[in-house]
Amino acid sequence: MNDRSLLKISKDIPYRYVRKNGEVIDILLSAIADRDSDGRIVRSLAVSVDVTEQRQAEKALRRAKEELSRYSKELERKVQLRTKEIGDILRYTPAVIYIKDLTGRYMLVNSRFEELFGVQNEAVRGKTDTEILPQPVAAQFQAGDAAVFESAAPVQVEKRIVQNDGLHTYLTVKFPLFDETGKVRRLCGIATDITAAKKAQDKLRRLSASIITNQEKERAVISRELHDELGQVLTALRMDAVWLLERLKAADPMGAERARDMCRLIDGTIQDVRSLAFRLRPGILDDLGLVDALELYTSDFERRTGVTCLFDAASIPKMDDTVATAAYRIAQEALTNVARHARAAKVEVRLQQVDGRLILSVEDDGRGFPVSVLDAAETLGAAEALGVAGMRERASLVGGHLEVYSRPGEGTRVRLILPVQALTLERNTEVKS
Repeated sequence: MNDRSLLKISKDIPYRYVRKNGEVIDILLSAIADRDSDGRIVRSLAVSVDVTEQRQAEKALRRAKEELSRYSKELERKVQLRTKEIGDILRYTPAVIYIKDLTGRYMLVNSRFEELFGVQNEAVRGKTDTEILPQPVAAQFQAGDAAVFESAAPVQVEKRIVQNDGLHTYLTVKFPLFDETGKVRRLCGIATDITAAKKAQDKLRRLSASIITNQEKERAVISRELHDELGQVLTALRMDAVWLLERLKAADPMGAERARDMCRLIDGTIQDVRSLAFRLRPGILDDLGLVDALELYTSDFERRTGVTCLFDAASIPKMDDTVATAAYRIAQEALTNVARHARAAKVEVRLQQVDGRLILSVEDDGRGFPVSVLDAAETLGAAEALGVAGMRERASLVGGHLEVYSRPGEGTRVRLILPVQALTLERNTEVKS
């Protein structure tokens, strides 16, 4: 019998078989026939294979493919939707948005960037700031890039760009973009036009400066009136009370004692008026300067409150009246807060020049407070919160800044820091940033 006598008469015939326990299994049948020389089948071989698990796996695979197809279509739809949303944001946002690579070459700019500088995204891609922007503008756009790449942290910078309608100020936030390994690969910048806000801020600053200047003028007028007019009247009353006392000593001892009480009362009133006039506007500040005015005020503060007050001043450069007044008022407000809230036993006031800066510090050993609630009027009290805001405003108006350090139980330190070059600047009621 040769090989041709073995012929497959059937193959892979599927059918189902029910077992005694009722379980249905899938069977795949293959049969092979053995023929004689006349071609008659003399015997056959049938093989049945249980393919139940295979069929189940195939069905699960088909379901998985169908589910994957549906998921892929849904994912594609969501990607298209998000891409459109991001595209709309880039197209319609008033902010300038751009992305650079590690070498400072642009990868993407939005339509506002194109409109502002008259360029197209395709023409910008792959170029640096110096290749597409005027040098002054390019320098501003490059500012902060290195810091972002080195620190892998956001950086804020202000840019001033001349446009058709004048000078505009932009606040730019630059932040890193990371790859899948966590390394910085790109830089994204978002620049927002804050020109209107800056103009409003300047107007408020000028208004605030004008109000403070007028307040100082009014304080000076009231101080002079108290010292000169009311002081003169009280002095005249005391002279009359002394005259009356001398006349009544022999004739009317009781009347003389009443006259003596009048003298003591007038003396106390004169002292109160002088103290009030001094706190309103000390003439010594105008005549002798900040150091002498602070020395006198700290002595008066210790006498009035009973809190030990130490004053120390090093060699201080000459400063104009606006700066001296601001420093004096900040020290005055800080000491007032000590008297009202600190429950301190000692306070130190220092005025010194350090590394090209004038530093005025007022430090107490009182109860302190959490700095995190410094601006919360409901926590500190409205008056104290406004006092801190007023000190900050005065510091800002003369080109300095105010720092407040405090912890519960560890006292409080208020510091005014001024660059020395700001001390002799000519100033008026209009303070320009």
